[in-house]
Amino acid sequence: MVSIVKHECRPATLKNISTARTTVKSILESKNVPESLINKIQLCFSEAAANLVEHADPQPTYISVSIECVNDSWKLHLEDDGQSWNPTLPDRVQSLDTFEEKEGGRGLALIQSLTDEMEYVVRSTFGANRLTLKWQIQKEHEKPRILIVDDDECQRRLYGAYLREHYNITEASSGEQALEMLEKNDIDLVISDIRMPGMDGLSLKKALHKQTNTLITPFIFLTFADNAETRSNAAGLGIDDYLVKPICKADLLNSANRVLQRSNQIYQQLTDKVNKRITSALSPSLPHQAHGWELAVANRNTGIGGGDVVLFREGADRIMINLVDVMGHDVAAKFFSYAFGGYLRGLMYHLDDVPSPCATLLSRLSDSALEDGLLSQVILTCCSTVLRDDGNIELASAGHPAPFKVTKQGAALLDLGGILPGVIYGAEYDTLSMKLDVGERIVIYTDGLFEAAEDDQSRKVLEAKVIENLQATLDLPLQTAAEEIMHTFDLHGDRNRDDATIILIQRGQAED
Repeated sequence: MVSIVKHECRPATLKNISTARTTVKSILESKNVPESLINKIQLCFSEAAANLVEHADPQPTYISVSIECVNDSWKLHLEDDGQSWNPTLPDRVQSLDTFEEKEGGRGLALIQSLTDEMEYVVRSTFGANRLTLKWQIQKEHEKPRILIVDDDECQRRLYGAYLREHYNITEASSGEQALEMLEKNDIDLVISDIRMPGMDGLSLKKALHKQTNTLITPFIFLTFADNAETRSNAAGLGIDDYLVKPICKADLLNSANRVLQRSNQIYQQLTDKVNKRITSALSPSLPHQAHGWELAVANRNTGIGGGDVVLFREGADRIMINLVDVMGHDVAAKFFSYAFGGYLRGLMYHLDDVPSPCATLLSRLSDSALEDGLLSQVILTCCSTVLRDDGNIELASAGHPAPFKVTKQGAALLDLGGILPGVIYGAEYDTLSMKLDVGERIVIYTDGLFEAAEDDQSRKVLEAKVIENLQATLDLPLQTAAEEIMHTFDLHGDRNRDDATIILIQRGQAED
C-alpha cells in the first residue's frame, strides 16, 4: 500500500475544495497516473465534496481527502463530520436523493458510473463519515503477439524460444489452423514457413488479403527454398520480410523488431493524417450574423484528443447552437467527437416543432450516450442555445460550465446547470429563457478556458483576467472581443493542456 496524498478542507468551503482538487490532480500527474483516471478521480471528489458543502444538513466543518494505491487498485477516501448519507444504496442512486441535478452537483449516479466500487461507513458519535471510491488499475500493455506457423513442431518450438522473452507466442501447425486463429484473435505479426502440406504460406497470405481485419497484418516468410521464383511470389503478396533457413536467434529477433516498428510507424502516420482531417472538420465556426443576432467564436486546439465541437442549424425563425466538450486527450477521443458531432446534427434536424428544443435535445443526447455502445465510452458536456427572431434566447446545460452574462456592471454566471449526458435514463433539463438588452452579451465556453492553469493560484489569476477582459471588451466588435479574450488565455494559461472555445452572443445593432 502506498499513500499518495492527504489533504484537508478546513473549513469545508467550495474554495478549499477547489484547492484540494488541484492538489490531487498535480500529485497524481507527478505519479504518472493515466489522465483518464485522473479525470474520474477529480470529478468524483468534486461532486461528492461540493454536494456535502451545499446540501448536507448539518454541514461538515471539514472534509478530508486521501488517495492511496493498494495492490491492483486506486482508492479515494473522503471523510467528513456532516450529515451521514449512504451513496451506495440503490434507491439513493435512482432518486439522486440529497444530490441535485445541477452542473455543480451532478448526482450520485455520476459518481457510481465513474467508479468500479463504492463503500460507505456512517460516522460514530465522535467519528467521521467515510466514503471510499475504488478504481482497478489497468494492466500494462501486453507484449506484441506473434503467431508462428510451421508444420515442423521442432522448428516452431525453436522460434518460440528465440522470441518468447520479448513477445507473446502462439503456434499453428498448418495454414488452415493459422487462418482460423487469426479470425478469432488479435495477432500483431505472423511468421510463417512457405512450404507446408495443405495450405502453404503463400496461400495463407493470399487468404489474409481477403479479410479486412488481417489485410495489413505484418507477415514474415521463412523458407529453405531461396530462389528467384519464390522470392517473386512472396514479394508480390506484399510481405514485410523474407528469411532463409537455417535462422539464428539474432536474425529472427531483428526481423521481428524491425517489421513491428515499421508497422507501428505506418499506423501512426495514418492515424495522424486522419486525426488532422477530423480536427480540421471539427474546427469551430459560426455565421457572424443570424436572425438578428451577432455571433463570434474563438478557439485554441491542442491538436490531440476529443476537443470542442460547435454545431449550429438555422430554422425559419431561429438559430440553434450547441457547444460540446468531449473529454479525453488521446486520438480515440477525436473519433468520438466526430461521432457525437454527426449524431447531434441528426438530432438538430428533428426539433422544429418541439416547445423546448434545447432541453429536448439534451435529454435525447443523454439517453443515446447511455444506450449506444460507441457513444457511452466517453464523457462529454454540452450547452445548447436557441436564438429567436423575437430577441428571446433559450439555454440548457448538460454538465457544462454555466455561461456568463456580461453587462456594464460586470460579468455574472447564469443560474444554469444539468446532469452530465449518459448518467441516468430519462434525464430532464431545465431551460433558461431571457432577453438581452442592447450592450449585453452572453458568453458560452468550455472548461478548458480555466482548466489550462497549472495550479490553483494560476487558475485564480486566469479566471480573474478572463472575467476582467469580458467586461473590458464589451464595447469592442464581437469577433475582436473574442480574440482579445483568447489572447488573455494565451498569456495566462497553458494552451497545450486542454482545448478552449468561447462563443460570444449579442443582439444585432439593426434591432435597436
